[in-house]
Amino acid sequence: MKHLLPRTRFIPFLLTPALLLPFAGAQAASATSLTLPQAVASALTVGATVSDAQAGAVSAASTLKAVQADPSTLAASLLSAQQASALANANLLQARLTATQNAVNAFTTLYQTQAQIEQQRLQVQVNEKNLQVAQVKLSTKNGTALDVQNAQNTLESSRQSLANSQAQLAVSSQKLANVIGKAGSYAAATPPAPPNVKLNTALSSSYPTLLQDQQAVDSAALSVKLADNEFTARVTLDQAKTKLASAQSDLSTLRKTLNTTLASAQSSAEAAQAGYQTAIQAEANAQASYKQDAVRLASGTISAVQLLQSQLTLKTAQYARAQALVALWQALAALGSASGQDQTGLAAGK
Repeated sequence: MKHLLPRTRFIPFLLTPALLLPFAGAQAASATSLTLPQAVASALTVGATVSDAQAGAVSAASTLKAVQADPSTLAASLLSAQQASALANANLLQARLTATQNAVNAFTTLYQTQAQIEQQRLQVQVNEKNLQVAQVKLSTKNGTALDVQNAQNTLESSRQSLANSQAQLAVSSQKLANVIGKAGSYAAATPPAPPNVKLNTALSSSYPTLLQDQQAVDSAALSVKLADNEFTARVTLDQAKTKLASAQSDLSTLRKTLNTTLASAQSSAEAAQAGYQTAIQAEANAQASYKQDAVRLASGTISAVQLLQSQLTLKTAQYARAQALVALWQALAALGSASGQDQTGLAAGK
């Protein structure tokens, strides 16, 4: 004979107002609350990549100034110094965009993990209630032992999912700490509303690899100009022209590759923006539904268990909105890195 679970007293679920609020990044009291702009600003200030690029730009500017002040500097040397300074500045801008993207990704990943935990906590409560209902039905011979076992299995699965997310929380917090260069445990506040995705984002002319190839074309063009005279051997001019043609071909190929990558990032950002708007509307619909169900409970037309399920539907919609917000911020940061121009409005911070 199959062993039955002991009869459990049915305990009505009391709705907690805090569970109805959108996730606000609450975490353990020991964690330091951080905003997205603060995280990016810290990454830009403390990050080694940005610091190294800044030092490189200062050094190149100093060298250029010295070369320009030297009356004996030849054209090729002057061009080389000018190009080195321009490239160093381009590398600095790209380093800032990369640091911004890394900070946005780490911060929003932590935020999403926190939001997931909130949703999973309510899911566990719902599954606990479902188990109680199954046990009560079994005790009144209105359900089976298999129903109870299935409810128990579902509850254990949801508890394990919650435990996994809670373990991931510490990992996400540590990754953020590494990116911003400040040790500690962090809680991510709700990210602000992101800026609108710009249509047809252009590739920056100072994109480092593009600039580097353009500089190779400019240098080769100068070599052709310097060799095109009566006192230079024709073979030298021919070699300079061949090198120029090769540099121009490399530049054209790179430009196409970068524009393809940019187009993909642009498409992803536009899709993420549309997804975010859809998620906002879905959350509003779930909120309206929950309010209606609360009225229905008060009038006695639905049970507290049904309202709890409606509450879970709302919390799930709120989590979906959080996921869409994360996807949009990450897409904007990726678009900035792909275009060489900040799309988040955060990379200019100190």
